[in-house]
Amino acid sequence: MRVFIAAAATIATAVALPAHADEATQLDRIVISAGKEKVAIETPQSVSVVDQEDLEAAQPTTIGDVLTDLPGVKAIGSERILGESFNIRGIGTLGASDENRLIVRVDGATKFHEQYRLGSFFSDPELYKRVEVLRGPASSTLYGAGALAGVIDLTTKDAADYLQGEDQYAFRQKFEFHSNKEGLLSSSVAAARPTKNLDLLGAFIYRRANEYEDGDGNAVSGSDYEAPSGLIKGSYKFGESEAHKVTLSYQHWETEANDSDYAQTNTSSAFGTVDREVTDQTAVLKYDFQPASNELIDLELFGSYSNTEVDQSDASLGAVSTSQLFADTFYAYETWQARIENTAAFHGDGYENYLITGVSTAFQERTADQPITATNTSGSIDFHPGGESEQYGVYVQNELILWDKLTLIPGLRLDYQELTPAGNLAVSEGVDNTALSPKLAAHYQMNQNWGIFGSVSYTERLPVLDEVYDANSGNLNLDPEKSTNIEGGIAASFRNVALDTDAVTAKATLFHNDIKDLIERENTRSTYFNVGEAEIYGVEFEAAYESTFFFSRAAYTAIRGENKEDGTDLNSIPADELVLTVGGRVPDYDLDFGWRGVMAAGQDKVSGSTSETPGYTVHNLFASWKPSEGMLQGSEVRFGIENVLDKTYREHLSGDNGNGRTFRLTLAKQF
Repeated sequence: MRVFIAAAATIATAVALPAHADEATQLDRIVISAGKEKVAIETPQSVSVVDQEDLEAAQPTTIGDVLTDLPGVKAIGSERILGESFNIRGIGTLGASDENRLIVRVDGATKFHEQYRLGSFFSDPELYKRVEVLRGPASSTLYGAGALAGVIDLTTKDAADYLQGEDQYAFRQKFEFHSNKEGLLSSSVAAARPTKNLDLLGAFIYRRANEYEDGDGNAVSGSDYEAPSGLIKGSYKFGESEAHKVTLSYQHWETEANDSDYAQTNTSSAFGTVDREVTDQTAVLKYDFQPASNELIDLELFGSYSNTEVDQSDASLGAVSTSQLFADTFYAYETWQARIENTAAFHGDGYENYLITGVSTAFQERTADQPITATNTSGSIDFHPGGESEQYGVYVQNELILWDKLTLIPGLRLDYQELTPAGNLAVSEGVDNTALSPKLAAHYQMNQNWGIFGSVSYTERLPVLDEVYDANSGNLNLDPEKSTNIEGGIAASFRNVALDTDAVTAKATLFHNDIKDLIERENTRSTYFNVGEAEIYGVEFEAAYESTFFFSRAAYTAIRGENKEDGTDLNSIPADELVLTVGGRVPDYDLDFGWRGVMAAGQDKVSGSTSETPGYTVHNLFASWKPSEGMLQGSEVRFGIENVLDKTYREHLSGDNGNGRTFRLTLAKQF
């Protein structure tokens, strides 16, 4: 642990350089997903916020591209748009059971997808204006049992993001080009406010690219794509003081990948090629009621529909292999969710109190159908069972703030789950489970510059259909996984450090997560059992410096994980990593520019057949110009060079080499 603390101290010294108070640092951004709105540096939980400016600056192809600067979170799998999943604090692999150990939400709707050799999340980053990452199981109270790793919460764009003052209409067109894949992005967004109470937005995104090359000039097979997507969103306010608000949104993403690699999470010619049509849909209806005259009512009624479909056919190995992997198959995850939540505010001399209570329900149907043949008379798939999952939850969280210094947040959640197998499985018996998720978090602001925080949380991850059932026997007696997490740290914020208009913020967190009754299996064909116990611990450090003419950021992560049954290292642990950004501004000319370096240590803490990976350093350059006046006001030009030295490297949890040198150019204009 001493090496973690020493490294964090070294980074803190390096980051304490001049920088800017007019620009909010990443730790000064408002957090909206962890209870009462507050800046990230004042939360007792480890939270990072990526805002619209960060999303634009990253020039991302996938959501994983915007997470690079954040401590404790990684995109894993591959850079193919069908091969990406996530890892938070060393939890998250491409195995079936790991998708339920962290929660991904879009506008409040929980997303879930699991399929062999395929990623877990399909969408376009151009649809979003905000990403919040909540690390650790304390988030289970509000988001649902089983968030052993944490939560990735995404928010789509709104018309208000484009309409200013008395504007009634706005249109923004954006084009982006990148050299490595000969990639192209076109983003068209129209916003309207025909009346003062009605906001409307429509967006159409088109993204395509050829296969990208690594630093050695080798093309990564199957990384080409063509993916259109869109978003329709509207909101209407009504009633006295506009206390009522109804929001409706629908987003759609699709791709048709013909003769594409079967294995999308890594390069493996052994699986041949396949035709896939992948479609992802999310629809959300939300009603908010917040009367100005009654602080005891801040009510949200929420409903959502989510559907991810994969239609797979014409596998090149289908004619020569009897494996069900290569048969024509239709996979789908269709989910309906509902939630009622209220926040009641109490105020008095020296205290504020915010009581959140809620109930939730979710129904998911998992489909995996193949044609009935002489060798498959049921149409079932032994490695991907179908079925239904029903879940009900009730939760309460209270946030008490005393004397503007001490914040105490106890919380408790209870979830009940019923699983029912599809009719074509050998096992027909349903199972039910319950999960408990208590927590206690605290933050103490010692003075205007320093704060300390800590939390203790417990959650249970309920088994999913894939673990309980298979076409042969399954295991109806699986217990929930159990996670006990302890974390604590210190936060600092300074203004007018070296200049009259600069700011420095920093936050360091130590955590220890003990996980029992791990649900595992010996291989991809065997039954799941509760066999394991593991511990994961580490340090996260993030800091930022802002001034009128300079800025810098740092994010450092070091995580260790051990299988306590046999003392071996966990293979889901990312390499130690430091990300540094240093840049400058020329305000008179609306220019920003800088350097960003990603420095990863070698990872030799592996077990079994998992390979070690060497360390690497990747250099990136960026610049942007956003005229604030004149004929070009509303325009935006961004230029970036990724992997300037054309380094050949591979992230430890990635199945492929990273991009070689890539030039990116973005041109945008709002009318």
